[in-house]
Amino acid sequence: MKQKLPLSKTSIVVTRPSQQNKNICSQLAALGANPIAFPCIEISPLTDFDKTALNNLIPHCELIIFISTNAVHYGLQTLSNLTTQIPASCQFAAVGASTAQALYTHGIDEVVTPLSNFDSEELLKLPQLQNVKQKSVLIIKGEAGRGLLHEILESRGANTYSIDVYQRTLPKSVNLDALNAKIDLLLFTSSEAVNNFLVLTPESLHNSLLDCQTLVGHPRIADKVTSLGFKKLPIIAATPSDADMLGAINQWVHST
Repeated sequence: MKQKLPLSKTSIVVTRPSQQNKNICSQLAALGANPIAFPCIEISPLTDFDKTALNNLIPHCELIIFISTNAVHYGLQTLSNLTTQIPASCQFAAVGASTAQALYTHGIDEVVTPLSNFDSEELLKLPQLQNVKQKSVLIIKGEAGRGLLHEILESRGANTYSIDVYQRTLPKSVNLDALNAKIDLLLFTSSEAVNNFLVLTPESLHNSLLDCQTLVGHPRIADKVTSLGFKKLPIIAATPSDADMLGAINQWVHST
């Protein structure tokens, strides 16, 4: 007799950008789920930044902070001609474990990152980001991202420079037919994706979609879900990583 898979017949909408949804969708499918890829953010590179300022900063940089895996991907492309100028003593930091892992795969072995609550606030608590007076710090991020790191590090006396290496935009087209199936769970890993989901879907579907169970990767996203009218209490995973999101899904399935 064929063994029933743990997520058999569970339909889960994954709203991550297309570049980031393939791995979790394949893992969900392997567990028997019906993953529905519905990207709510489109990622594209940016090159419009002050290259002269960056060239002047890199040889003296003491700390480089990557905000996301996209910041690693597009940032290291941007810095490809400058990496040899980064001082050996320069320290690397990442907001979360997935971002740190992306740096490891690019050969950067030592990365400072929070152990939990992967966000700017938690990163700023680490000892390595306390005594930064007169240090040269580069923050690599996406356009219109939070400015908290830059603001706090400047207030601590750091000489801080931020560059936007990618932009997040509303997808030009989506497959609305994919949402005609039974939906058991909506997966969100950013507040922007929650906003965009309701923009991308017709109002005629909102009543049924707002009844769906949601899974989020941070309490801040849970607040956004609630404020936009989703009726069920969001499930909050420990982090937005694939492993923690899958763990939260398994726990939810076995508790219902």
